[in-house]
Amino acid sequence: MNAVTRLSTFTTSQPSSPYSQGPRYKINITFNSAHNLPVADIPSFSSDPYVIATLRFPNTSLPKLHHRTPTIRSTCEPQWNDSWGIGNVPVTGVLLKVKVMDEDPGDHDLLGVTRIETGRLDSAEKEVEVTQKLKMGKGVWVGFLRFVLCAGGKSGVVEVGINVMDDEDAATEGEVLERPYTISPNWWSQHRSPLIGIITHTTATPAESADPNSTRAPHIQRFEFCATKIQLSGPLPAALKHQYVAYRPIIKTFYTKRGVLGIILNRALKHQYRTIYSYDKATMYGVCQLQDLARQFLDFTHWGAGGRVYTYIITLDSEWRFTETGKEFGIQMLSKHTMHSCVSVYIAFAGEFFIRAPGSTNEEGRNGSGSHGHHRRQSSRSVEDYVLVIDNDSGTYRPSKEHISAMQAFMNRALPGLKVEVVDAFDDDHIKEKKVHAAEKERAGRRRRFKQPSSSRNSSSGGGGSISSSDEEELQTGRLRAGRKFKMKAWGKVERSGDVNGKGGGKGKEREVAEVDVGSASGT
Repeated sequence: MNAVTRLSTFTTSQPSSPYSQGPRYKINITFNSAHNLPVADIPSFSSDPYVIATLRFPNTSLPKLHHRTPTIRSTCEPQWNDSWGIGNVPVTGVLLKVKVMDEDPGDHDLLGVTRIETGRLDSAEKEVEVTQKLKMGKGVWVGFLRFVLCAGGKSGVVEVGINVMDDEDAATEGEVLERPYTISPNWWSQHRSPLIGIITHTTATPAESADPNSTRAPHIQRFEFCATKIQLSGPLPAALKHQYVAYRPIIKTFYTKRGVLGIILNRALKHQYRTIYSYDKATMYGVCQLQDLARQFLDFTHWGAGGRVYTYIITLDSEWRFTETGKEFGIQMLSKHTMHSCVSVYIAFAGEFFIRAPGSTNEEGRNGSGSHGHHRRQSSRSVEDYVLVIDNDSGTYRPSKEHISAMQAFMNRALPGLKVEVVDAFDDDHIKEKKVHAAEKERAGRRRRFKQPSSSRNSSSGGGGSISSSDEEELQTGRLRAGRKFKMKAWGKVERSGDVNGKGGGKGKEREVAEVDVGSASGT
């Protein structure tokens, strides 16, 4: 059978079964380009296309994997040349869903969708180039523009390359490889929001030309709030899989979307995720070699300056998401990790981290001298001089202390060259060091509380998340409009659903874990 014909055929999968026995494969998917895309932006008569790819594994119960390409601006003929490497793929093959989207400040329009199925991977070293027609978006306006503005009303097409090879590592990793995972590349994205930066008093990185040892304040103080994603190289250890903990009865409702209240809260939290991790013209993209990833990470975290603390989660596909929030950023007075995970039932690990810089007051705190010593401004830019201190401080997912060693091994491999200390959040020395770190941040004049209002109406299943003008007014004035009373009552139920003292679950006593079917849980 012709390779292209076979790959472009969509068949209905058989009922799910456990991970198929047999050889494992590596697949490298390249999203090359698209042609004849419909016009979605009327003023420029063009589009801002990107690809959302979803990888399923027919005849298995394995979780889906996801990938997003960068956005190419102002074109209907995008050239992405973006690669995605996946390891430990079963012999049953994959089903790839490709959605070409148009990035807008509000809703993201669907420009076309197609599916590509490989069939069984009976032989290795197979490489094919697929040119696949895109089914038109459901929107009437997009469909009208396709026939009016595209030459001859031609259907859009997308070009995808698929390369299959044997996965020799799968035979040596043992229990670690219980599911497919992303191998490469180590891509990153960072969304910057000046508005949220002003509200949270989060300063922007000084210009590289400035003298790092200078004590003079810059003439112009800029503010930016950054939300960062980094794709770490898999695989994750099998032990790193943690489910949310239903320490309040209502928590289970919005994770499982049970009832009207559960659906409302679930959508509100997902909108918050899309707002913080938004994709627009302010979003930066990049790809790093593994040996350079630690330096890139330190650039994102300002090399430990200013006492910054970050909240993070790592997904089951090794995607690291974090923002500078610490204890100061209230997301509807609910768990920050719920927002960062986009309400995922399972994650790999979650908590907080900070950078221990050479000569910082944190060194004094660890040595028992407290936080009263004079802070010595670090000038070193050698990765080996810095330490990533990362813990399991998450009340929602509560990663087990027993899995710290597995997390340590994974982070050492994921960030070569950087010293990593994975510690228990309740360790006395770690608590003391975090207090010293908080004192350093307070001295730097960075302490300010931010509470995000309830979700905007301007949400989108396509991954929008821009803040509307009404949101801006509410963020600045703190006054909510009458139309949001119902949602605020819903959030009030969340807050009042704790223990008899009204203090919620916290991180003290262990509580019952909600029972959720593993097969129904999303992998990211």
